[in-house]
Amino acid sequence: MHMKGLFLGAVCSFVLVANSLTSPAQASPDVSPKVAALEQQIQNFLQEQKPQSAIPLLREIVTLDPKNLNAHANLGVLLYFQGSFADAIPEMRSALEIQPDLWRIRALLGLAEKRAGDPAAAQSDLEQAFPNLNEEKIKKQTGLELIELDSAFGQFANALSITEKLQELLPQDPQILFVAYEISSQMTQQSLLNLVLVAPDSAELQMIIGGELGRQGEHEKAVAKYREAIRLNPRLPGLHFELGEQLRSSPDPKLNAQAEGEFKAAVQANQYDEKAWCRLGESAAARGDFNAAQQDYKKALAMQPQDSDAETDLAIALISLGQPADAIALLQSALKDDPTNIIAHYRLSVQYRKAGRAADAQHEMDEYTHYKALKDKLGQVFQQIRTPASPM
Repeated sequence: MHMKGLFLGAVCSFVLVANSLTSPAQASPDVSPKVAALEQQIQNFLQEQKPQSAIPLLREIVTLDPKNLNAHANLGVLLYFQGSFADAIPEMRSALEIQPDLWRIRALLGLAEKRAGDPAAAQSDLEQAFPNLNEEKIKKQTGLELIELDSAFGQFANALSITEKLQELLPQDPQILFVAYEISSQMTQQSLLNLVLVAPDSAELQMIIGGELGRQGEHEKAVAKYREAIRLNPRLPGLHFELGEQLRSSPDPKLNAQAEGEFKAAVQANQYDEKAWCRLGESAAARGDFNAAQQDYKKALAMQPQDSDAETDLAIALISLGQPADAIALLQSALKDDPTNIIAHYRLSVQYRKAGRAADAQHEMDEYTHYKALKDKLGQVFQQIRTPASPM
């Protein structure tokens, strides 16, 4: 991951002036007037946006008064934002020795250590700071930098945990959503590599390869891999269902015809395979056997009552069986469980119109149009991902 940017947008948003920290140890009477005069000059320089001029004065204070918390903290912060990371580190460490719970300073120390080439120390300090930070911007940047370090060390579970906390804090932040995607991809790649190393001839690996081939549209090759996996381990959970999905998605009608048999094998191997029951319901509905479809969908919903797709498919079967009132209730429930379900919006619109509820019908059609446009856009994005770039 490539994450750029300062910890905060401006020096003054992080610098801690004298009265913003716990009172430091009293300087000796001989130096107190000198320290007070220097602090006043520093305040003036900071107010005039001249942090560079404040640095030598802060150095003078820590020489006069080595236990001055504010001077060490502010000097470390100013040096950091001047890009003098190696010089900033001992000053911030000195501040933390005096008062360890300065979490913003510890976070900034971690960033300085990271930029100075000490990733282990950086990871330790950022880990300590992250859960104790309250300011949104600081917590975000600390988390992103920590994720980068965790990923570099191959500690993807830790990176994922931080990512999830950032998503809770900022659920609509594109940068965090992108990081979540990258962490997920890296974990997938690491898991695949581990499987190749420990079990290169396993049914599990054949199943993974089959899934990747299927996502690339290579259905016949995917089917071959799934069948090889079945040969190696016919009891592998989910295998018959995944093979059925590839057969069902194939452009070859001969392969399509074999899908139902795999879904039946899936429920024979695991009667709680909810998705396989849904597919059997679809097969029955496609034959016009809506009573059988109804039973299959009900079995699925008994296991996953909030499966919006299963609720919608059962509603469609009930419409065909002349039970519109029950269908409407199911479609309403489906949309409660998944407001983006475009088929449920469309079908409910049709049923409302038939029932004379024109306003409700129009509302559902508007929702259908809105979410269909979003899903079409998402489909275009996935198509761009799957399509290899043209050679220059």
